[in-house]
Order: sequence, then structure tokens, then C-alpha cells
Amino acid sequence: MEEESRWYAVHTRSHHERTVEKELAAQNFEVYLPEYRTMSKRKDRKKEIKRPLFPGYVFVHTELSGGKRIAVLQTKGVVRIIGAGYKPVPVPDHELESVRILLSNSSDAGPCPAAEKGQLVQVMEGPLRGVVGVVEATKKRKIVVSVELVGRAVSATLDTDAVVPYLDNS
Repeated sequence: MEEESRWYAVHTRSHHERTVEKELAAQNFEVYLPEYRTMSKRKDRKKEIKRPLFPGYVFVHTELSGGKRIAVLQTKGVVRIIGAGYKPVPVPDHELESVRILLSNSSDAGPCPAAEKGQLVQVMEGPLRGVVGVVEATKKRKIVVSVELVGRAVSATLDTDAVVPYLDNS
């Protein structure tokens, strides 16, 4: 019995999304790497770039029988196919279609803030890298982080993808 083609999320090595996309496409798999546009700050200028909407993941449309699962798993940069235990779980078609529609019809589509007001976060990039502070406000793809010391607070507005929830490992 022939298995039906479905969409599966493929976990990639860090920063290997485009490599995996190209490698799978070269093997004649249908692949989708959702990307959004954002501004990258260089020393001397700002440049618009594309970033993966789901860092570390690409989506492949296939049936996983007849050696195709092995072909996907042996592709350079692939870590695993997302699932429950060893059983891959398909991604509902309507969810990927919704992402496609959002990305193609909205100029400001991008990741949602992972942090909520009052949450402790750490800045992961830029000149404030390493700073730990409290989220004061979120708006579109910006977040205001406040750092308090000796009864005084300092705040800065940052891109939401520059911060992650802070995990105190002390």
C-alpha cells in the first residue's frame, strides 16, 4: 500500500536551513523554508536580509516509505524528522498554507515576541549582548527591556529576535 505524501518538519543543524533546503531539492523533494525580511545592522549601514521564520527547521513534502525517510535523514545538515518518539508526525497542510499566505501578503510578517511584559530576558546580539533585563513593553517586532540598578532604571528598545527568555543557571 502506497503511503500518502504529507508535510514533515525536519530539524537541521544550527544555521543549516538553506543547505538542507538545497540538498533536499537536489534530491527532487518538495521543500519549503519559510523566511521573513528583517533589517541587519552592519557597522557602516543597514541591510535588508531574509531569515528563517523557524530557525533550525525546514519542511519537506513526501511519503516516508520506499527509502525516502532514509534519504531525508542522510541529507547533509539534517538532524531528525520531528515526531513522537521514532514516528514522524506530519504537519497539517492548513498550517503551512497559512504561513505561506501570511508571508506573501504581509510586509511585516515575522516571528512573534517570545517574551511577555514582566518577563526576565537576556540580549543575545548587538552591542547590548549579555544584558539581562525585564520586558517593559512589546510592540510589533520591537521590545522595550529595562535594567534596574541602585534604584535607577535604564531601558532600550530592541528587535524581538535579539532577546531570549533568561534562564538563571546559578
